[in-house]
Amino acid sequence: MNSNTSSGTVSRKIPTRVFSRRATSRSCWSSRCGRHIGKSRAGGLGAACWRRSSACCRRRRSVSAQPSLTGGTRRIQMVNTSLFRACVFVAVCGSVSIVNAQETTGAAAAASVAQQSAAKADGDAVVTTHHSPLTRAYWWAESKFGGSKATPDGFYPELGGMINGAGLSVGPGFRHSFFGDRMTVDASAAISWRRYKMMQSQVSWPRLMNDRLELGGQVKYQDFTQVNFFGIGNDSLKSNRTDYRLKDIDTLGFATVRANPWLSITGRAGALRRVGIERGTSTLYPATQDVFDEISAPSLTREPNYLHADIAVNADTRDVPGYPTSGGRYRLSVAAYHDQTFGQYSFRRVEADAAHYIPIRRSVVALRARVDLSQTGDGQAVPFYLLPALGGANSLRGFLDYRFRDRDLLMLNAEYRWPIARKIDAAAFYDAGTVAPEASGLTRRFNRDYGLGVRVHSDTHMLVRLDVARSHEGTRALLTFTTPLALPNRTIAPYVP
Repeated sequence: MNSNTSSGTVSRKIPTRVFSRRATSRSCWSSRCGRHIGKSRAGGLGAACWRRSSACCRRRRSVSAQPSLTGGTRRIQMVNTSLFRACVFVAVCGSVSIVNAQETTGAAAAASVAQQSAAKADGDAVVTTHHSPLTRAYWWAESKFGGSKATPDGFYPELGGMINGAGLSVGPGFRHSFFGDRMTVDASAAISWRRYKMMQSQVSWPRLMNDRLELGGQVKYQDFTQVNFFGIGNDSLKSNRTDYRLKDIDTLGFATVRANPWLSITGRAGALRRVGIERGTSTLYPATQDVFDEISAPSLTREPNYLHADIAVNADTRDVPGYPTSGGRYRLSVAAYHDQTFGQYSFRRVEADAAHYIPIRRSVVALRARVDLSQTGDGQAVPFYLLPALGGANSLRGFLDYRFRDRDLLMLNAEYRWPIARKIDAAAFYDAGTVAPEASGLTRRFNRDYGLGVRVHSDTHMLVRLDVARSHEGTRALLTFTTPLALPNRTIAPYVP
């Protein structure tokens, strides 16, 4: 009975002692080593586990020194032995983690040094990244056209220089500055998929008189193989579409005086030589010579040589001329053309053109208006290829190129642009315009169109745009590199408003 009572007492105390040992071990592990596992690095974890191992050894020795007990003694020793082995195992793992961490750190440092050495050997990039062809093409175009406001020296692709209707064109160009940008030489050539050809060379001194005066000269050869002609007047028929071929060489000199950074006066004088009107190369439409004559198309069969001159006042407050978002550009000019060959095709012209840009948060409203007025003396006429014309990417986008021609012209444009992605804008636009033989007729029937477009641009230039426009004569899609609502005046003949 006594033995049973004693045995029962021992059996009741042994679980308590075992539970206390386990609880102490778990509490110590979770409160100390657990924190090290969660917050410390490999070195800290290894050191903490070594401390746990020493503490466990001390507890084991203290337990072993106590008097032996019956049945429960084995259970106590087994528990302490297991705890000791577990602590030793954790300590070993901590030591291994320290070694691994040191090896990993050393390997990373070695890799970093090797990478930097390779970069120095190569000279440029540290890491080679593969990008899509579209991304590389955009970066290349931005570096050529939109990297800065200053025009870079060297070779460049000539993607413009043509008139409406040429189609996509491309060619080489080269520019170089001398004497610290005080003299610039530029030459380029281009050919389009419709076999339009252009070659030009220009020399200029842009920084005379403390950057207040620019002088220069240009020689330009043009061969446009299929220029549209529908007849003269706002009532001309689309069904009368014909085409002609125009060749000429224009030589001119120019001078620009800058009153201040945004106001300038430009004068030009030159000679238009070897003008040739030939049959167009299109196989879809008849030649202009087969449908019209000298009366309905003045100077169709007799092409004079011209001396021409013009003077213009320009005010330019645009923030970025290549792709503006605020400010505006306003121009007023007077031009004179003197017929040196026949004395029958001399005339004068007054031009007023204004474009204004209104920022609205991240969007832009662009507005443009243009008026051209031609004047002739008695017995004089304006050659049909020098008449102001409407239709095309820079005027009425919903109509064919040069759809309407006459002596006087009025044009209105409005465009709303908003960003849809990085460096990509969407646009909604509306165009209206009319032509007439006299200024009083410019308030009558307008030709209208509307549409949507997309512009890809850099910080300083527009790279390419796509417009889809609709008018009562149909829907047109136009892909061009010219800035919308710009003020182009690239050629003397044909006249491009």
